[in-house]
Amino acid sequence: MDPRSTPATVAEAYLALLRDRGVDRLFVNAGTDFAPVVEAYARRKESSLDFPEPIVCTHENLAVSMAHGAYLASGHPQAVMLHTNVGTANAICAVINASRDRIPIMVTAGRTPLFERPVLGARSSSIHWGQEMYDQGGMLRELVKWDYELRDGVQVDHVVDRALNVSMAQPRGPVYLTLPREVLARPADPATLGPRVTAVPTEPYPSQASVSELADLLVKARFPMVVVTASGLDHRSVVALERLCERFAIGVLEVKPRCYNVSPSHRMHLGYDGRSAFDEADVVCVLDVDVPWVTATMRPAEGAVVVQCGPDPSFTQYPMRTHRADLAITAGTQCLLEMLLSTLAERPPVDEARRSRIERVASAERRRREALVVAELESGGRITKAFMNRALAEVLPTDATVVNEYWARPEQLPIRDPGSYFGTPVAGGLGWALPAALGIRLAQPERTVVATLGDGAYLFANPAACHDAMAMHNLPVLTIVCANRKWGAVELSTLGMYPTGHTAAAGELTPLARLNRTAAFERYAQASGGHGEAVTDPDELVPALRRALHAVRVEHRQALVNVACD
Repeated sequence: MDPRSTPATVAEAYLALLRDRGVDRLFVNAGTDFAPVVEAYARRKESSLDFPEPIVCTHENLAVSMAHGAYLASGHPQAVMLHTNVGTANAICAVINASRDRIPIMVTAGRTPLFERPVLGARSSSIHWGQEMYDQGGMLRELVKWDYELRDGVQVDHVVDRALNVSMAQPRGPVYLTLPREVLARPADPATLGPRVTAVPTEPYPSQASVSELADLLVKARFPMVVVTASGLDHRSVVALERLCERFAIGVLEVKPRCYNVSPSHRMHLGYDGRSAFDEADVVCVLDVDVPWVTATMRPAEGAVVVQCGPDPSFTQYPMRTHRADLAITAGTQCLLEMLLSTLAERPPVDEARRSRIERVASAERRRREALVVAELESGGRITKAFMNRALAEVLPTDATVVNEYWARPEQLPIRDPGSYFGTPVAGGLGWALPAALGIRLAQPERTVVATLGDGAYLFANPAACHDAMAMHNLPVLTIVCANRKWGAVELSTLGMYPTGHTAAAGELTPLARLNRTAAFERYAQASGGHGEAVTDPDELVPALRRALHAVRVEHRQALVNVACD
């Protein structure tokens, strides 16, 4: 921190410490509790202090989900500030997504002023009684790794460092800090402005004995397989995983991928479904996957050896998770992959018959997926999800990032590199993809960002706030809405439980899953100065996408294509 710039208040010290510790932006949705923060930003010309760039967000889901996206794109911890308990309440769904996706966000919120007496920052409005809670942090304590309240300015540096260290320690995740207005308004203590004194812990490193045991299992296996979901968030692991599977003839299964983990065209790629792969595999190595299989529909073969690996291979934050583990290895994925590569290199060469066996299963699975797509495309003059994927694949730029919350499929799109695809967090809190796409675009302004979502997810994203943010912060994102006028998950879940029940016999969609009236979503983009159009004719989809991409890439305007889809 520049010694020539001296914070006058705790608020200034707090903001300067955030920036000094590497936090570039502060996503904010302000309220009456922000007065010392507002004053600190207003005094920057005089103070010459370096603060995080304020990113104003007009809804709390937008703020936290943008921060989520910014981390996905940058790998750096993010910070958010919300308005007391009501702002925190609006943000809980987004915090659930961040928690299950292990995203290090420092979620902060003002706290209703502590004092009724007339001291600086004390209660000055009736709302300050109505918003106070006995335990504001209790609303999301189960979702965060740490929560605390800043009690005095003398501890501001320790509190900031503790919050960032805990959030970045593996397994990563959000933390929560409340900031009373009176504390932020107090004079700063110069002793709090020193350098960071606590380092972020290194990743969990596996023992050589456990890696050797896993290597022996893989060498002896007839059909070894690794299972991944989000290992590619560490871009280094993509190269390591592809080398491991290619060099040592190990299949790789992606289960509901949330990022680019491995090339979809890799010849050891066993697809996304898993039924045939689990039937064949005799060694299943799970690389930090919370739900590697759904027991009701598939599971590893009885005689298979299952190895669960990750910084928390038991996923202790989950109340119940009893997926089988014959061997559990605590390790960061990249550390484990590098150690496996070197350990396996010392073992005898793999049996080439094994490679051929895995390639045959991978090829058969690829043909099965392609046949399903062809059948859907030939269903006759309708815009289906397969049709939308084919259209997007035709126009997708090489520098694109797809942020998906419904219909985009990585195996049907030309995704090319780490960072080119992000999928919905496992918690499934709707309204994530569009604001996350904005955060990615903010962190990587050189990339073309495309948000692909359904009409339900679009409505949950508070679209007016999202499009307003695109205009306010100059974030031209292409949004493609698959408007099928229903909650598909509700329908499929019911039919799955009651395949011969009354819902199935009714022959029509249940009213509980209907979105009968679809709004002219394209007008949200138009109202915010962007390009918007609706598509109902299949022949018009590709031209419409090309016009929308031109608006985003050449005119630097946001765009939305509202597609009537079956």
